[in-house]
Amino acid sequence: MSSTTTNPIKILVVDDKKVIQDFFDFTLGYYGHQITVVHNPKEVVGLIKEKTFDIVFLDMVMPERSGIEVLKDIKSESPHLPVVMMSGYSVQEQKDEAVRLGAQGCLKKPFELEDIRLVIKQVINRDVS
Repeated sequence: MSSTTTNPIKILVVDDKKVIQDFFDFTLGYYGHQITVVHNPKEVVGLIKEKTFDIVFLDMVMPERSGIEVLKDIKSESPHLPVVMMSGYSVQEQKDEAVRLGAQGCLKKPFELEDIRLVIKQVINRDVS
């Protein structure tokens, strides 16, 4: 049984791992927020052209393209769209470059719902529940 919200947050998640999709679906989707998951980073720009999103959660390390490359594409297409990087690796240089390119920060995997809530509140000033 899922709860609904009158003003759902539109969240784009770009990650090649199904467990991340499940996490966002089961946690934020439960509250009625609109979760769109892309496993293939090559689909991101087309999706951003078609739909409006409030925030993007973008994996830093993916097989087809790096998160940095995808971040550049997102910022080129939609410069004001907030992007939060996600990484299970501790690569400070990549995190610094992502922030320099316009990312709002980087979440370290594994993360919990409270981490996502805090980031959404800080980045777009919205409450998840």
